[in-house]
Amino acid sequence: VANILVLEPWYRGSHRKWVEGWRSASRHQIKVAAGPDAGWRRSLVLGPSCFAEAITQSATEIDALVASSPIDLATVLGLLGPTISRPPTLLYMHESQIGYPPGPKGGQAQGAIINDWTAVSAADKVAVATRYHARVLIERMPPFVEELVPGAGKKLENLLSNIKILPVGIRTTDLRPCAPTGPLRVMWNHRWSFDKGPNEFVHALSVLASEGQEFGVYALGEVERSGRRARRRLLNQLEDRIVLYGHQQEGAYADALCRSDIVVSSSHHDFFGLAVTEAIAAGARPVLPNRLAYPEIVPESLHSTLLYEADLLEALRSVLSNSRQMLHQYRSATMAHVANFEWSKLAPKYDALVDDMIASRQ
Repeated sequence: VANILVLEPWYRGSHRKWVEGWRSASRHQIKVAAGPDAGWRRSLVLGPSCFAEAITQSATEIDALVASSPIDLATVLGLLGPTISRPPTLLYMHESQIGYPPGPKGGQAQGAIINDWTAVSAADKVAVATRYHARVLIERMPPFVEELVPGAGKKLENLLSNIKILPVGIRTTDLRPCAPTGPLRVMWNHRWSFDKGPNEFVHALSVLASEGQEFGVYALGEVERSGRRARRRLLNQLEDRIVLYGHQQEGAYADALCRSDIVVSSSHHDFFGLAVTEAIAAGARPVLPNRLAYPEIVPESLHSTLLYEADLLEALRSVLSNSRQMLHQYRSATMAHVANFEWSKLAPKYDALVDDMIASRQ
């Protein structure tokens, strides 16, 4: 049994679920050092001193570090005193700035991309949740780095060639399909943010409502500034169809997932798709774009059926024309596929990677 210290700058939401899910199924002892509660941008700046202090205080008890992105890992390790030996370190990249679409005002966060580069360089091993994310890093980050420092791109390419794939786990104990009656229910359980495409979602539902389609809506997820207008439009135009809206506590959220018929995405950014995966585990029929990491969370044999190529409106119009029985004809296959993401199956793989990392230092 190893003693693992997880450095988690954003100990809430999906990041907290990730840590607690692994810990619940791991044979190792996992402690968490949480970053300052100051927003992720400020946490990136303030976090290194907090994390270095946490490592220093527990130095004799730590067998391995797991650093969760976004984190300035190079600075964390650089702040350790000369008497503190650096533990074997895994960088788990939930996200990376090189893969984000340009913001509403355009441009890329170059400082954050550089931070990811130095974090990769500082770690002993690097892991991501999907093949899609690995591909984004391998294809885009070395050329970016090479433009900044000639020769550095090739070195980074070599580091990324050893990247590991460790999906984010899910807990399905409370996720069982219910048998709702009445109109089909559509689930939106993403952040209301420009990169998740909320305008496309609201436009699709508004058009379908004007055509007379019957459906109910779960409009969940936290609202960010860039998604406020889309959410306001949904509430104004489709108020009579909304079953539940707003951020929900865990029990109410799980109940809503189990009562959903359809889970949709119009996202232009998703390195895994935890929200969608949980909804599929609860029995929802996915309607997802054929891009990003989504092909990895549905059976390959059903890609042409469950993943849309054009736009959400056309895909959703077709799906909503089905009876509930016809809609759920693929439920057994989709639920079986995402059962591979159960923590009981994934935690041993996380544990084994940590074991290998520790062994390589001995």
